Amino acid sequence: MALKLILAITATVTGLLILAFIIRPSAEEDRIYTHIYIHEVSVGGMSRTEAEAALMERFQPGLEARKISYAVNGEVKAEFTFADFGAAFDFGELVDSALEYSHLRNLPRRIARLLGRPHEITDSPHLIFNPERMEDVMAKLSKALDKTPRNAAFAEENGYLVVKEEQSGHGVDIEAAAIATQEILSTLQDGLIELTIKTVQPRYTTSDFEFTKSVLGYYETPYLHGEEDSRTRNVRRASQRIHNQVLYPGETFSAGATIAANDPASGYETAIVLVRGEPVEDVGGGVCQVVTTLYNAVLRAELEVVQRHNHSARVSYVDLGFDATVAGDYFDLKFKNNTPHPLLIVSRTKNGILHVGIYGYEARNPGRSLRFAARQVELIPPGPYREVVDPSVPLGEKFVTLESQMGYRIELYKYVYMHGRRVEEVKINTSVYKPLQGVIAIGAG
Repeated sequence: MALKLILAITATVTGLLILAFIIRPSAEEDRIYTHIYIHEVSVGGMSRTEAEAALMERFQPGLEARKISYAVNGEVKAEFTFADFGAAFDFGELVDSALEYSHLRNLPRRIARLLGRPHEITDSPHLIFNPERMEDVMAKLSKALDKTPRNAAFAEENGYLVVKEEQSGHGVDIEAAAIATQEILSTLQDGLIELTIKTVQPRYTTSDFEFTKSVLGYYETPYLHGEEDSRTRNVRRASQRIHNQVLYPGETFSAGATIAANDPASGYETAIVLVRGEPVEDVGGGVCQVVTTLYNAVLRAELEVVQRHNHSARVSYVDLGFDATVAGDYFDLKFKNNTPHPLLIVSRTKNGILHVGIYGYEARNPGRSLRFAARQVELIPPGPYREVVDPSVPLGEKFVTLESQMGYRIELYKYVYMHGRRVEEVKINTSVYKPLQGVIAIGAG
């Protein structure tokens, strides 16, 4: 009897072995074995894409809702979800394991599949996150928690120059915060990070202002309108914007960005401006007088002019070659502090005169003096008047509505003198002022 049992078992095992070799695997080549699970999710009979989608649907929402809190001295200051980092599961390797189990032809797996035994894969999936979103979150932390240090500065107050003390700042240790964030993401659980706050010292302190402060360059222009004229108010507003601006060594000053004539929040009014040589009304009329006056102070301070543009036609407050304009983001006056000490711009309006001075350390020889002069190198005629039919003018009559203006090519030169003797001649700029074609109205009424 025992012999018969042994023979029966042997026959059964032999039969299973024969079937395991001759029968095809229970899964198609691109499908997962029927009785296979990944973290208790049945993926049997699925393709790679279907399995990954099923796993993402089951686990991804819970992952995205996980939170990371950021605290300073135990007080939570900010909180972000895993979704804010673009965190996502990568089930690729787990699905690869499922497909490998489904199709490998070794004997134990063939028999297990033949018997319909379930197979569970419990390895942890990989976590991926978006580096750009990580940077965005770190930037938000910095913006919320950092305090920018304030450099020492100087300013004009009630006619006197005063030095203002520096203030230290602080900032989040972003590198440490990013590392800690990645560690929590890898746990797939909520977490709390105690942020490290570092003291940030200012670049310039009061010791950098321990020098004799002198006027390096000064210029003034008259504004020829009433004290309550819109153009005058624009001049005042632009003057106030550049007043007490400090420029540290190596820094470049942008008059356009500082004056911000195109910013609706700046409060500039509509006044006359020059557009292609013709006077028209536009917001910010008058600010270019402030820019021009500043430019002439910069020339006399002998600072490095990075960018400058002339007007399209002559202006009333300076000679040809001495003007500067700003427009949009394409015309600007920029200059650089090429001295080893901080500079201060002082700008005032009083009794119809705009005053602009640049203060700093006077390192030039006391015997040095400057003179500026413009040379006309080309005269550009405007061409004949343009005639325009005007129904408001009586028939047979005509009159000039816009006078023609000559155009010019001007070169501006700086002459340097030592103790009254000229030692250097430098060309500063070349300005081209387009001719303005006059207009004659022809009667048609």
